[in-house]
Amino acid sequence: MATYRIKKSGKAAPPFTRIINESLHDERLSFKARGLLAYMLSKPDNFKFYIDELTKHTTEGKDSIRAGMKELEQLGYVHRYPFKNERGKIMSWELDIYESPSLRPESGFPVVENPTLITNDYIITNEDKRLNKYLSLKREDDPYIKTYLRYFSQKKNKQHMRVTEEQREWIINQIEYLRSYEVSASDWEKQVRDHFENLPKNNNGNIIAFLHASHRRFDIGIHDQY
Repeated sequence: MATYRIKKSGKAAPPFTRIINESLHDERLSFKARGLLAYMLSKPDNFKFYIDELTKHTTEGKDSIRAGMKELEQLGYVHRYPFKNERGKIMSWELDIYESPSLRPESGFPVVENPTLITNDYIITNEDKRLNKYLSLKREDDPYIKTYLRYFSQKKNKQHMRVTEEQREWIINQIEYLRSYEVSASDWEKQVRDHFENLPKNNNGNIIAFLHASHRRFDIGIHDQY
């Protein structure tokens, strides 16, 4: 067997991308994830990546691109983080691409410790950060939250339980995180409908527990452990 390569030197050399072998030979990554990383590294450093845009340049669908991106995030090749305004509201999501996880400033990546425990009544964190002030989600203008509350009301015949300020912020941030992965309003409603159609009687339908299952329903992880 032989390998035939394009000539990459001289005046007539075509544009090409140089990538270290570490990422392309990382056996923890699927070939899909390696190809996705190679494509992103071929773009300028300030290039903005969106799942809808990526699907235009491949035969892969959104779910496949999301799965490949998830692999890269878990192994440190991609870092996704929110850009907030002065009021703390998420305006957009930024994406950092690393040719090697060793370039990440964080040490010991990835670290997943002390997962959150979910009960039917509330979320218990390691430090039990529940606050005394509770808020109604009914005041929220977010269409995703409104959709969830509508199905909740139909199923439970009552209003959704109040949440703390900290829980409210986490809910909004997690929904924005799903949006950054191009989870559409129709995708969201489909999963919410399925959730309530199959909701056990002893489950109180808390939106926080639903969002903690986003890794299963949307194949997207939780951006921040609440």
